[in-house]
Amino acid sequence: MATTLTETGIDKAARDSAADKQRRELGDAGQGSERGLRLRITGNGTCTWVLGIRDKQGKPRRFTLGQYPGLKLAATRKAAQAMRQKVKHEGADPIAQQREQRKAAKVKQKANTLATLLDLYQRQKGSKLRSWPEYRRSIGNVFSGFLETALPDLKLGDLQLTVDKHKAQAEASLAVRCLRPVLKWAAAPGRQYVPAELAAISPPASVQRRDRVLAREELAKLLPVLEASEKPYAAALRFMLLTLLRREEACGATWGDVDLQAGTLTIPAERSKNKQPHVVPLSRQALELVRARKPLKPEAEAEALIFCTSTGEALGNWDRETKKLQTTSGTSNWHRHDLRRTGATMLGEMGELPDIIEAALNHVSIRSPLAATYNRARYRPQVAAALQRLADALDGIEQGGAKVIPLHKVVG
Repeated sequence: MATTLTETGIDKAARDSAADKQRRELGDAGQGSERGLRLRITGNGTCTWVLGIRDKQGKPRRFTLGQYPGLKLAATRKAAQAMRQKVKHEGADPIAQQREQRKAAKVKQKANTLATLLDLYQRQKGSKLRSWPEYRRSIGNVFSGFLETALPDLKLGDLQLTVDKHKAQAEASLAVRCLRPVLKWAAAPGRQYVPAELAAISPPASVQRRDRVLAREELAKLLPVLEASEKPYAAALRFMLLTLLRREEACGATWGDVDLQAGTLTIPAERSKNKQPHVVPLSRQALELVRARKPLKPEAEAEALIFCTSTGEALGNWDRETKKLQTTSGTSNWHRHDLRRTGATMLGEMGELPDIIEAALNHVSIRSPLAATYNRARYRPQVAAALQRLADALDGIEQGGAKVIPLHKVVG
């Protein structure tokens, strides 16, 4: 039965319900009240305003207006009148509208995933980084389970747990180093796409500095496999060993970078780690390797990659292909960068001067930063001679004959 409600009466009814744990429902018949307006009181004293009316088609409907005391009596009566006007006379359906709004908000939220954030970062920042494709692959390999996760659902604990339990800690550490700048950028003031705490993700373990050098016996097994393979990965690895180039430098090299007549490959400053152009004198063997990869169409674009997939894309499945080559050659536990270190070590064992080796490696400082300030020479003729000796020595190892012979007699 409807009665004239007052806030004093409502407070007493709420206390009574909390005391006897009984539900109550009070109808409002006071001045300014709206027919069908009721107050439901649960056994713990929670008070909820409910309006029961018929819609424009005459169908009984019931709408929740809010809770008391957050929504006071006078404000509730006005809200009830406004609701009746919208539903009974204007044909509105607030419940359906709220459902659609929640659905739209959920769809919009789900559209903003970690994958879309990486795409946005690529357009804003990553496109300027030559190594971004590799960074993106590394993130995708380790955090593949989160790529379709909505940004509000990303949790630091979940990301960190994935990193800590990853079977390859070095790979996980690299992925963290690649992802962290993205998260910091996304959490910056003015964006705040993600909580700032996400950028606190840390690598599972510090990566130890590698000093792996392939022994002569290992090279004797590996080199014939690289020579016989038709995969672009094998050719690229052999090229890295012949030129001492970094993987990104070798695999980013285009036909516009190579001069077959001069026998050189130029790594532009924007693709060089030390931000300086690097002219690589190609040994006879390296030049033959490049010529063998020359595209059939002479009019191939200068931007086309020398080492690429059959569709012209950059090489990406390095871990998988490296493991295949290791299995085929009966070698193990070497990375792409270890080939560069192996070649440099071989030159040192042949008695090549440290300055020449440093120049061949394209280190920014030769001998010391102070010396590099005054001596800007890159010793190109000497580097060319050194790389040719390296290539000849590798041929000897592959053929099972030549050993590393020092150029200078070692005293002491």
